[in-house]
Amino acid sequence: MKKLLYIFICCLLVLRCTKENGKKPYDFALVFESGDEWHYQYKMYEKYRKDHYDDEDLAQDVTLKHGRAIYLENDKVLIKTESKKLMGSFLIEKTQTTLFSANQTGSFEGFLTVGGSYEKKGRKFIVEDGKFEFLWTNAEVYGMQDTVLKGKWTLKRK
Repeated sequence: MKKLLYIFICCLLVLRCTKENGKKPYDFALVFESGDEWHYQYKMYEKYRKDHYDDEDLAQDVTLKHGRAIYLENDKVLIKTESKKLMGSFLIEKTQTTLFSANQTGSFEGFLTVGGSYEKKGRKFIVEDGKFEFLWTNAEVYGMQDTVLKGKWTLKRK
């Protein structure tokens, strides 16, 4: 009877280990139409982590609890749809030289909205042909108007 119990517990553990849970960092790359590239390194979590994401902070808390989201570090969330797409919108910034600002250096920040089809191979998520819009919110600092910049994004595990 003990052996049967141990086998049952092992099976449960193996079946629960199919989600991506911060094993290795992902390269989240944004390639703007100007040719500028921004790369971020994030660990991904498929399981809802109450200690990292408070219900009060997330408008989509009902959806997220049912495993329909991917959580990136730094409070960023991508929603999984039934048609195998990832979508999300969050604040993002970069502090290096960018091409779309005439090669100026500074803190470029704005709201990023992403969407794209994903593949899942084992535990890895892969997005190769996603599209994004970046609403550049602090453009006045660089003598420009707030504008929307577009491009493609990818997500690959290192």
